[in-house]
Amino acid sequence: MTRRAAREHSRRFLEMVGLAEFWNRYPWQLSGGMQQRVAIARALAAEPRVLLMDEPFSSVDALTRLELHGLLLDLWERQRFTAVLVTHDVDEAVFLAGRVVVMAARPGRIHEVIDVDLPYPRTEDVRLSPEFARLRNRVWRAVYHQTADHQKKD
Repeated sequence: MTRRAAREHSRRFLEMVGLAEFWNRYPWQLSGGMQQRVAIARALAAEPRVLLMDEPFSSVDALTRLELHGLLLDLWERQRFTAVLVTHDVDEAVFLAGRVVVMAARPGRIHEVIDVDLPYPRTEDVRLSPEFARLRNRVWRAVYHQTADHQKKD
């Protein structure tokens, strides 16, 4: 693509993540949350069918994390990509996912697959709902009670 087309393509994705006015800044001139938005824009600019994300929100504060959750869901609504998100945050997994795959600690294998049947769009009301709490508790138990469950089966 030409340099001009690449610049327009880049600006389109910066606009999607709310950073169009910062197109000419260096990464060190941006906050941590803004840097994460740029990383998401950069990944989506390649127009992938599958987006792999490894702890993408772990380096930002709690409020920025919630904003980035909303951003990711908005982008997913528009682009309809598949995202594989690795996280240790149970609430984050339940809020963002259509399916949570809980890995066993040792050996590394799938421990449990939990379908998340919460409605979209995922809003604060969804996060505060009894259904969310039920799913969160189920995922929590799957993650943190593996040893006890394994010992009961033996």
